[in-house]
Amino acid sequence: MIKEKRLTAFILLLSIMAMTILIGCGKSKIDNAENNHNTVDTNRSVYNNIYEFSEFLSEEQYDEYMNDDGSLFNSLLEFRRRLAESSEFEFYAYCNNFVEVINSEIPEICIVNYDTEFEAESKYVINGENITAAEAIQVSENFFTLFPLKITDGRCFQSTDFDRHYSDPIPVILGKAYHESLHLGDTFEAYYIGDRRSFTVIGFIDAESAFYQRSERRMESYERYIVMPFEIIEEDSVFARANLLQQICGFIELYGDRSFALQTIQGYLKNTGLEDWNEAIVVNSKSIYEKLN
Repeated sequence: MIKEKRLTAFILLLSIMAMTILIGCGKSKIDNAENNHNTVDTNRSVYNNIYEFSEFLSEEQYDEYMNDDGSLFNSLLEFRRRLAESSEFEFYAYCNNFVEVINSEIPEICIVNYDTEFEAESKYVINGENITAAEAIQVSENFFTLFPLKITDGRCFQSTDFDRHYSDPIPVILGKAYHESLHLGDTFEAYYIGDRRSFTVIGFIDAESAFYQRSERRMESYERYIVMPFEIIEEDSVFARANLLQQICGFIELYGDRSFALQTIQGYLKNTGLEDWNEAIVVNSKSIYEKLN
């Protein structure tokens, strides 16, 4: 299957989505506060210095990046490195990006646009294969220190799971909703940003563990998600360019004030040759704590 065609289908489904508006893994920033999709301890200000970090490239900027000679790709690689190694703030890479599962049954609650008028659009046939778009998130290694989870079966990610270049299979941890459909060690195939990949189940998450779901502006259980580690991106490709853009999105924890963080980020953009992206790289004006309250 041609990658460009798969990427086109991926972008089309993204457009449809936009229409819908017990082993510890990481040390909790909320101590022992309960954390699920219905409740969050809003009396604590532990998320007061945590802000959403996003890219909003214009269509022209995006096309230039995806079609240039590789200079912008290399610049973005360096920018990502500076974000990850910054001494001015902590950066947590995160993306809520579905995977297109091939010829496998997916729990209904895990389907993209579940219980909306667009749910049917998340099931389709391509080249004779049944495709189901399933909810998934991609995270950096430090993500679980911000939004910890508890493993009920199997294991959590290890450092070696993040120290991976483009290769199969991708280790994944599944939400509790998958417990009857898949088992430890099972493998399945899916398209991820247009590329056909293999995935191996290494663990399951309890239903109470939660993370901040940006699109819903609330704490949400990991229950219905496939959780994936971001891969190391080095070699240029269509997949690498699209994936790298996702890896500069997430959250930052400020050590100083927001204006200083913005100045630091703008300095990184300038020094890596991405000064024209100043207006496209955004730190939200409200912290997660403010949004939850």
